[in-house]
Amino acid sequence: MRSIGCAALLCVIVVSGSAMAEVAKPSAPVNATEAPLPIVDAAPVPVNGLKAGPGLWQVRKGDNTLWIFGTVSPIPKGLEWYSPQAERALARSTQIIGTPSVGVSVGVGGMFRAAFAMPTLLKARKNPDGKTLREVLPAPLYARWSQLRQQYLPKDDDIEEFRPSFAASKLYMAALERAGLVSAGAVYERIDKVVKKHDVERVSTSVKTEVRDVKGVAKTVIRSRVDETGCFREVLDALETDVAQATLRANAWAEGDVATLTALSERRSRQECDETFFASELAAELGLADGRARTEAQWLKAVDTALARNRDTFAVLPVGSMLGETGWLARLRARGYEVVAPE
Repeated sequence: MRSIGCAALLCVIVVSGSAMAEVAKPSAPVNATEAPLPIVDAAPVPVNGLKAGPGLWQVRKGDNTLWIFGTVSPIPKGLEWYSPQAERALARSTQIIGTPSVGVSVGVGGMFRAAFAMPTLLKARKNPDGKTLREVLPAPLYARWSQLRQQYLPKDDDIEEFRPSFAASKLYMAALERAGLVSAGAVYERIDKVVKKHDVERVSTSVKTEVRDVKGVAKTVIRSRVDETGCFREVLDALETDVAQATLRANAWAEGDVATLTALSERRSRQECDETFFASELAAELGLADGRARTEAQWLKAVDTALARNRDTFAVLPVGSMLGETGWLARLRARGYEVVAPE
């Protein structure tokens, strides 16, 4: 799962030494109203056992086919994925095209460098000039935040000094943990085993950069005056919908209910945080200001090449980035390909 709310991507570097953001489809702006959804009791989501997930979307050019498997995230911890159809298609594929993404890492020895930069990294999490969230957020948005923080992080008073994107990311992860939700890592692990077993060629479409000066990156964030309000609001929206609809979405995905999955996926937006990062001084410094456009172009080029050469090719994409008028499937149709949805 990408790190929701890390407009600078640095919050993931602080924790794990790397960051990766999936590139989502363009979508409508987030509703600016601050009226929160009803607070949801985030009990563990009851989805367990082996599930096949949805069928495969097919993108065709003559006799050549790109098989696309759609994923959702977060998913319940107990959900196990096994799809004979997907594994058969992957086993006979010449290539698997990687998900378009923009990534940042600290490279070999990076955590050693990060350890020395930790004081600066920790300072980068905080608002400039020692301000609190109450001082930097609009009052209605702060009231909404306070209600959710009392539910998921009631004892974490220090978070009130965090920059909005860092605070929202921590809140989001706490809510998912309480709900028993995790990323779709198990699905990707299973796919990776099949790829290795059948020696399927991997085609990367990601745009990556390595941070060598961790402390310098942290200083860039510290002096940044990017408006993170839109990203913060977007994360609260995501938290409320992800937790509230997790059971519906997970079950729709597990049972292959494409109609319900489509309806739920179209309600989710992930644009503000992406826009905040790509327009930031940090993105420019890392050479990633045009990262989204580059990774999207690379993915489309890989698809064009695969459909021209391969009888079968496989790809994995988040369902939310596939569907809708501006999703990947619509873009592939516009390129003249035949797109067949699963039955």
